Amino acid sequence: MILVAKIIMAGAALLVEQSQTPSIIVERKPCLGECPVYRFQVSASGGMFEGRRFTSVHGEQPFSITPKEWSTFQSALAPHRPQGTETITVGHARCRQFATDHASVSVTWIEVGRSDQLVFNFGCRDPRNDALARTLADAPDLLQVGKLIEDRRLEDGAWNRPAK
Repeated sequence: MILVAKIIMAGAALLVEQSQTPSIIVERKPCLGECPVYRFQVSASGGMFEGRRFTSVHGEQPFSITPKEWSTFQSALAPHRPQGTETITVGHARCRQFATDHASVSVTWIEVGRSDQLVFNFGCRDPRNDALARTLADAPDLLQVGKLIEDRRLEDGAWNRPAK
């Protein structure tokens, strides 16, 4: 009986610890063409990739992460983190020039007591978005999920990823 109680307590402690671990969810939405559609959630302890359409891997695939990758990934996205929710698409002040049929991406930062989300449509061609668009397009390559995504990038005109 004591052993069962210890196992239950250890499981509960693990759930509490996991819920307090900051994580980031990146979800890439479809475009009119063959843009990769995927979602992944990552924290310092690892992540889960889900390939939905036009990805090299379909379905769920766990991946590991090093402390350096986690730090680099968080640091790359941090300058673009809004307070609350920001949606940069048609009608937003940073989306006065809009090209239709492009994919969008959402990034959600989750921490204890706080959640922020950025939604960006790659069709927003305002020059103020150049760094943001590049960061969001390159973010998967900072982690092991980059290799799970199709080798095409329609939002920036390139058809193949550069060799690493």
